[in-house]
Amino acid sequence: MIASSSVDVHHISSHSSIALVTLIVAYIIFEVAFFFHYHYHVLPSANRIRSSQPPAPYRDYRNIDDRAKLLHRILDRLRNRLPATYQSVNDEKEASAKLVYSFIESWFIKKSHDDMYEKFSHQFDEATFDMGFCPPPPLMVRMAWSSAGSSVSIRDGSKNQSSSESLETLEYEANKPDMHQNASKKLSPSAENLGKLQKKNMNEFLSWAFFGIHYSTIQSTPEMNQVLEQFYAILKNQAGLTFEEGKNINFVPRCFTFEKVNSLYRPYGVYASVQLMRFSANCVLYALGFRRFNCERGLRYWHRPATKQLSHSSNGKRPVQNQLSPFFFFHGIAPGGHAPYLPMIFLGILRNHFQQRDIFFFENKPISYALCMDALSEEDTVHGVIEAINRHLNKASANRLTLCGHSFGSCQLTWIVKSPQLRDRLESLILLDPVSILLSEPDVMINFLYTRPESNEESYTCSNTLLGKFIRFLNETKIHLVASSELFIEHYLRRNFAWYNSELWLEDIPPNVKVLVCLADQDEIVNCKKIEREILQHNRLVAEASKNGTFPAGPRIELLLWKDVGHAHCVSNPERWREIRDAIDELDCYWSKNVHVR
Repeated sequence: MIASSSVDVHHISSHSSIALVTLIVAYIIFEVAFFFHYHYHVLPSANRIRSSQPPAPYRDYRNIDDRAKLLHRILDRLRNRLPATYQSVNDEKEASAKLVYSFIESWFIKKSHDDMYEKFSHQFDEATFDMGFCPPPPLMVRMAWSSAGSSVSIRDGSKNQSSSESLETLEYEANKPDMHQNASKKLSPSAENLGKLQKKNMNEFLSWAFFGIHYSTIQSTPEMNQVLEQFYAILKNQAGLTFEEGKNINFVPRCFTFEKVNSLYRPYGVYASVQLMRFSANCVLYALGFRRFNCERGLRYWHRPATKQLSHSSNGKRPVQNQLSPFFFFHGIAPGGHAPYLPMIFLGILRNHFQQRDIFFFENKPISYALCMDALSEEDTVHGVIEAINRHLNKASANRLTLCGHSFGSCQLTWIVKSPQLRDRLESLILLDPVSILLSEPDVMINFLYTRPESNEESYTCSNTLLGKFIRFLNETKIHLVASSELFIEHYLRRNFAWYNSELWLEDIPPNVKVLVCLADQDEIVNCKKIEREILQHNRLVAEASKNGTFPAGPRIELLLWKDVGHAHCVSNPERWREIRDAIDELDCYWSKNVHVR
């Protein structure tokens, strides 16, 4: 009897081992097949640029003649960064020319400096310490291990700062010339020998930036050629810039939508794990009462209706409505899409009013580690949002929308702000680590798809300590490995992203909308310093307009600035959740009167 039981156990164990080995072998075969499918079908498909497909229409500058207005707008914003007083007009013109030229040059790869380390994936592969027999470490490693004190910050080392101290700091920053003005003083000897941008370099860049096409197409279109020459006249008259004939081979424009998708391979098991995480998050949403809906043009979202009326507090600090405004959330680039954000939303931002709001989560599969190249256009996204509103909200709620977007999700908020059907329905905008502000400047694109130039290091409030720089290097490495080197994310950005339609100009926001912007001062993607200055300058103009009794261009912007943290820190930090929730409550109650720096 005992012997028979032992045989049975051994038999079962043998069958289990065979089944396990069979599964492992099957998985390995599947991964090998996926590897070849990835390299011989998916990657070539991602790198295929459909020349017959025109670029996305320039929404605000549909006529070719109107493209000059966009250039005027960018130049005006740059000139607003110059100090108010100069000793002479010539000094002001010279400073303006340096500033504009540095801005344009930052959109170019300097080949003698960047060709070996153009992509961070190449840098990561070659990252080694220089022991005398290894090649020199790449730029980001040099930055991480450079000696302390190489850059100067006007901020003290304290973690928190009072509002008055912060305002003094911001005013100093707003009136200080942009760091690019002094870029020529910091150039290495090799960089000084690169020469200047020439007309053919500019033709390539301007054709991409303002027309979305190659210069060869411009040459065969007289109308576009005429507008291109108008650009040179604007640069000469407004910035004092002229460009010699010819082409400087040391400069290559960062026309990222024309470049190859340069991704790191990920096994199918990675995508399967993310899909499991997404499935788990969807189960949680379903258990909480959410239901998933598909829109006519492909947009997918989750919705949960408000289930309780708002109980008014005795102190009278709650809004007068019986139900808070509907909450629309747009996630950023992240594995699993909305999945990593659920704790922040339910345990943090909406913790006190989860049942008093209609809640919408919108999906964006191509930036969510999904095997998907079908990117929705701006028109399809806006149409889907309108469809969701008409399906679930009554007339009163549909005119009081609260939109929240993290990182890339702020671009979708821009699309809604610019939609004639939706802009007048907005009540509040909440922008967390927004990439859409100042998107016409190259910082976000360079930091995400390329490598931040060493000369731009001071444009970030990076810690001067060796440990601080090393932590920043680790965070940049994490962003590269997790997000910017993933095939479908790169395909979305390089083949389907119209930067010119996704930039949020603060003055374009309806003046009656309450706006909260949350920034991390050591953000590895967003240039926090520049956005700080931009918000302060905007708020100053709004205050002057109100004082003079004129109609303000946009609303006052409320700011939460977090010290010593990086991009997406707010997604995983409960203390930040509480601060965002408190700021939203203040917006709902019209309390906000000052810029908050926490």
